Amino acid sequence: MSGRLLWCNPAFGVAGDMWMAALLDAGADEEFVRDQLGALAVPGWTLHLGPTTRRGLVATRVRVEAPEHDHHRPWSLIDAMLADASLHPAVAAGARRTFRALGESEAVVHGTELDHVHFDEVGAVDAIVDIVGCWAALVSLRVDEVVSAPIGLGWGSEAMAHGRVPVPAPAVLELLVGIPTVPVDAPAETATPTGVALLVSMVDRWGPPPAGTLVATGRGAGSWDPDSHPNVVTAVLFDPSPADLAAVTATVLETNLDDVTAEVLAHVVDRALAHGADDAWIAPVVMKKGRPGHVLSVLCRPELSASLRALVAAETGTLGIRERTVDKHELARRMDVVDLDGQPVRVKVGPHGAKAEHDDVAAAAAALGRSVRDVSAAALAAWRAQG
Repeated sequence: MSGRLLWCNPAFGVAGDMWMAALLDAGADEEFVRDQLGALAVPGWTLHLGPTTRRGLVATRVRVEAPEHDHHRPWSLIDAMLADASLHPAVAAGARRTFRALGESEAVVHGTELDHVHFDEVGAVDAIVDIVGCWAALVSLRVDEVVSAPIGLGWGSEAMAHGRVPVPAPAVLELLVGIPTVPVDAPAETATPTGVALLVSMVDRWGPPPAGTLVATGRGAGSWDPDSHPNVVTAVLFDPSPADLAAVTATVLETNLDDVTAEVLAHVVDRALAHGADDAWIAPVVMKKGRPGHVLSVLCRPELSASLRALVAAETGTLGIRERTVDKHELARRMDVVDLDGQPVRVKVGPHGAKAEHDDVAAAAAALGRSVRDVSAAALAAWRAQG
């Protein structure tokens, strides 16, 4: 990577206000964040920012004052509001991605369609401010990659709009499918739906701190101050080291399969990528006795090999997995965002070319009633026009 890396440590959990505070504490531009929040068509809120302590650790606390009765916004209304606001394209794209992740998790939990989802707590003004504020803070830091440690989960039950619900909340568990977690010995909600959705939609890979030179550290405090642990989430900025630019050590996992359907193979690839694999692919082969089969390959950081081996074995039923260490040479890349008739599309830019992200292209094509090929070409043309 050519630019800075951001590492998040949510070992004790994460909430939207905590993550925004951590990013601001790490050096995000407060004026830019407030300007972006001011572009929202949401009146009546106030953002307070200041130092505090949690179990002896100095941290930043962000508090949003908003109308108590401001709840029950449908996902479609929030998405349209974000699309219409005069936000930085990357802020708008990120916030919409986070709210879509929230909406899809709620749709699964309640057995409904995304367009029929009505948010309660996360539809309130403070949640909207948290999500847009976090994306504005991240964009202002100009990082090229976000890495995160596993998310800490408490237990028990919490009072919500519709009564008490188990902790972790059902929507949180849905968001965390394929995401690494660690337990927190605390009978309370440590990871909120907003906080988890932000990390799931921001993080490029999950794991330990990256190689590099530490540039800045930020800590964001939550409102809860238990005796058991400092209720903070940590953000750390790194400049990549020369060694990291030349090559990194990676692991390749492989298994031969002749009794697994194409649908299952595609599912395993998706699960491996969601779990933090750098890449995953399938190649057709002819196996013993002339049987047609496939080789499933997963490329990952060494620290993820054990969990990915377990995932592949559980999903495919294979009886053996090969593993080898390789040198992976990474070229510099960055992610830009273009706007196509109100639809944000990310464009991955490398030293020798650029390519529009397929998921964004497909979503924009569906929204605009255009072909995927047409939207992909238009996104690249818009990116070139930006200079």
